[in-house]
Amino acid sequence: MLEEFAKPGSILPSHLEAGSLPGVVVSSGSLGQGLSIANGIALAAKIDRVRREVAVLLGDGELDEGQVWEAASTASSMGLDNIVAVVDRNMYQHSGPTESVKKKEPLAEKWASFGWDVYEVPNNIPSIIAALDSTSNSPRVVIVKSS
Repeated sequence: MLEEFAKPGSILPSHLEAGSLPGVVVSSGSLGQGLSIANGIALAAKIDRVRREVAVLLGDGELDEGQVWEAASTASSMGLDNIVAVVDRNMYQHSGPTESVKKKEPLAEKWASFGWDVYEVPNNIPSIIAALDSTSNSPRVVIVKSS
């Protein structure tokens, strides 16, 4: 399926639509909004007293958006321990290498400064699963180093 990513007619388009794949409950839109939406879903679960873990995938270029950092602060401030962000740290974004466009490093320390538990892992399934299976009293971010 990955070989068909973003090709016409693929079930893996570059911007997903809600309901297009199992687990996709929100259509993707402007970069940077995903973490804010995930916060709302995670907060609603807490208000409803439903144990629900909410995951959001972020590209490292997307971290240029200020809304991501506002949402990171909000998640920690509101005690959203039921949210996990996965950052694809491939060091490249649409307009070039991430560190040439806008520096991201020290990325782990930035997330930690917002009150998140940080897991930096290599791009392999056992490492990613181990990080996702971790538990915490804080929001969690898994930085997948894929380059």
